[in-house]
Amino acid sequence: MLSPLARLLYIALWCEADKEGRLVWKPMTFKLRYMPGDACDIQALCTEITERGLVKLYGDGYAYIPSFSAHQHINPRETASQLPEPSVSSRVGTRQARVGTGANLDVHVQGGREGKGKEGTHDASRGVELPGFESFWKTWPTGDRKQAKGKCLDAWKKAKAEADAALVMAHVERLKTSTTWTKQDGQFIPAPLVYLNQRAWEGADLDGIAASGRETFV
Repeated sequence: MLSPLARLLYIALWCEADKEGRLVWKPMTFKLRYMPGDACDIQALCTEITERGLVKLYGDGYAYIPSFSAHQHINPRETASQLPEPSVSSRVGTRQARVGTGANLDVHVQGGREGKGKEGTHDASRGVELPGFESFWKTWPTGDRKQAKGKCLDAWKKAKAEADAALVMAHVERLKTSTTWTKQDGQFIPAPLVYLNQRAWEGADLDGIAASGRETFV
């Protein structure tokens, strides 16, 4: 009984959820990530979903999808949830988590999904990964240049990219459909480390990235 766009958003939220069906509730990021070209009220769509009980909010900017594990095939190698359990939350909150706070963990905690070896293994010696980095790593196109995850994490920290996590993800998603990145089977897609070191998302115009040539860095 959801409206068409609300149905699509609900499906997209399955990708946001971690192993336990938990996620950080950030409607504006959902808009940038999944519906950048749709003229819609993202807050209204989110309210439509939560009012029907398909997603339940809790804590300070968190949410979970009831019965998520009953309807999803969970990769056994996937990392356990790093978000608090709904049952231990002291209150139910509906406001969006603020950028730059511990509650705004834009993390899928899906390190085990990247594959075997160093690329898919979390280096515990590096501590807790910063907000948005796992989503950035998952969003980046798979290819020979998608290497050096540890160095990319260091570059992410140095650039303090967590403050711009939503913009970074929207920028990368737009570049993935740009002429430069799609031609010749993606031969001109740069290494993620180059992207981070150049802070390529700064000053990005999400409505004019393809036309401006901002994606031509290598």
